[in-house]
Amino acid sequence: MARVVCLSDTVSLVRLVREEATSCGHLLIPFPGSRLNDAFRQAVRQAMPDVVLFELTSTLDNPHIYFFLRSDQAMRSIPVIFLSPRPDLELLAAALGADGYLSLPLDRGALRDTLRAYLDIPAPVDVLRIEVPRSTVQRYAALMQRPPVMAQVAAGLPAV
Repeated sequence: MARVVCLSDTVSLVRLVREEATSCGHLLIPFPGSRLNDAFRQAVRQAMPDVVLFELTSTLDNPHIYFFLRSDQAMRSIPVIFLSPRPDLELLAAALGADGYLSLPLDRGALRDTLRAYLDIPAPVDVLRIEVPRSTVQRYAALMQRPPVMAQVAAGLPAV
């Protein structure tokens, strides 16, 4: 189960994201997307998100929140997906270095595909095991028990 942080002040958007995230087996942690303060910073860090969905709005602190996410060492590698109805969203996401973007109103299928792309981990592939003969393992164990050659040389003993 991955942790999805949604930074938005739009209740209907948070509700839709919650429905899609939980249907995919992920946990949604919502935060307001318009106020940046120390409590907010600490809360987002403690949430330890695997991906951040960030609604771009015209509020004063909104751009500062994105820059906080990118400048904080603990949050720098977490993918940030912009959500906005802006017509220049693709250009803005590329200019600011967002990992992705989704236009509003939000398409459930696009949201589901985005969450899968950033959160779903492929099933592990079975790797063939190589059988090592017991005699080889015993020889290796015996070699590991010998003192290092450099230690013998440093001690003035003849190398073996």
